Amino acid sequence: MELREKHSWAADHHRIGTASARGECTWGAPCSRPAAWSVLVNSAGRDSWWAACTAHATASAVLSPDTAH
Repeated sequence: MELREKHSWAADHHRIGTASARGECTWGAPCSRPAAWSVLVNSAGRDSWWAACTAHATASAVLSPDTAH
């Protein structure tokens, strides 16, 4: 999995009606924390937008490679 883009969360990056568009963290689902980031990742040649809370973004080697634990 490769990080393509990381932005402050914005509904415009996510498909209408999805959990990520509602501001729910989908990176570590199930997760009750609100999304702080909109992230575009590529996996197996396919790009997709996810929503990540601060805790999951910080802990993820994909989303925060310099700070992940």
